[in-house]
Amino acid sequence: MKFPILHGVVLSLCSFSRVHALTDTHEMAQARVMGVTMVQLTQGNLQTRSETSFPGIRDWMLKEGKSFNELDKDKVDDSWRKFDSRKLVQHNANFWQMYYEVVPGDPGLAMLHAGVLLAAGDADRAQTVLRLTLHRGDLDEETQKLMISIMRQCGAFMRPSHQLVDAGVQLHDKGDFEGALKQYDAALSLWPLNGWAAYERGTTLRIRDKEDTDQVVKAFAQSREIMPFQFHAWQGTIKDIPGMEKMMIVMPQLWEPSLKDIKYVMKPEDLMKMSEILQLAEVDDLALVVRQICVVRRGRYAPDDHPFISKSLRRLAPGVQAETTLAKLSGAGLETTQIYQAPVPGRAK
Repeated sequence: MKFPILHGVVLSLCSFSRVHALTDTHEMAQARVMGVTMVQLTQGNLQTRSETSFPGIRDWMLKEGKSFNELDKDKVDDSWRKFDSRKLVQHNANFWQMYYEVVPGDPGLAMLHAGVLLAAGDADRAQTVLRLTLHRGDLDEETQKLMISIMRQCGAFMRPSHQLVDAGVQLHDKGDFEGALKQYDAALSLWPLNGWAAYERGTTLRIRDKEDTDQVVKAFAQSREIMPFQFHAWQGTIKDIPGMEKMMIVMPQLWEPSLKDIKYVMKPEDLMKMSEILQLAEVDDLALVVRQICVVRRGRYAPDDHPFISKSLRRLAPGVQAETTLAKLSGAGLETTQIYQAPVPGRAK
């Protein structure tokens, strides 16, 4: 059953005026509240799931989910900036076990995923997860509008830090490299997961020092890690950076139409190619998201999906939970549930 999410979002938006950010700007605090709201709403729907049938959901709800449900959205404080999206999502065994207990491409799961990321300040990744889910191509207008509204909050979260980067770029263009670096450092202090700031910092250091120093290499690596779709940061030597050429040359061609038109829907073959490039580049969390969109577009799991999922899942969260999930995906008792009722899977071609 579709949960009454729109009503909850309206209530949360009304409460934004009461948010008092400490280190975050007001816009950033508002966006974190939106992220927490989405997590709490989606988890409200998950509470009825069988603990025996869905151990990943059970374990998530008892640990990470419980911590989110206990947050007071009217009292945003500096502790919210300590959330770590890598521990909560990318390398979290509970999250990925839960992920594969939900039907592929479930928009409710995407909103939970993005909500956790946004609450943890990983706004660019949150926005990317939602945009990828829109490539299902069959979501109803109400669901699309809701997901786009969360994407806009992601944009609002990023804006204050991006404004500092833009000021730095202008100083760089005038030859004031020290002034530019101060702006980038301020941007990263405000939002440590600003991959654009890390990239521009590396670029300014390269121009200033007239060589690729260790600082330059580290800045580009930081940018790639926290914002994989900052394609210009995929620079270096091919042997040291898996997937570098394809991320720099092929991926922008696949992704840029999505940035120009929110209604654009990728072809199935382009989604498959994207998932393969992301896995090659070891951006495994997004590779798995894209692959699940491929599954829902196809309407079923294919034989090639299992080795693909195995490779990325074992790199992200190796252990008993991953092996249990992979065993179920191979046919040993796979059972899935829905968080958010969506159109019939596979409708989009």
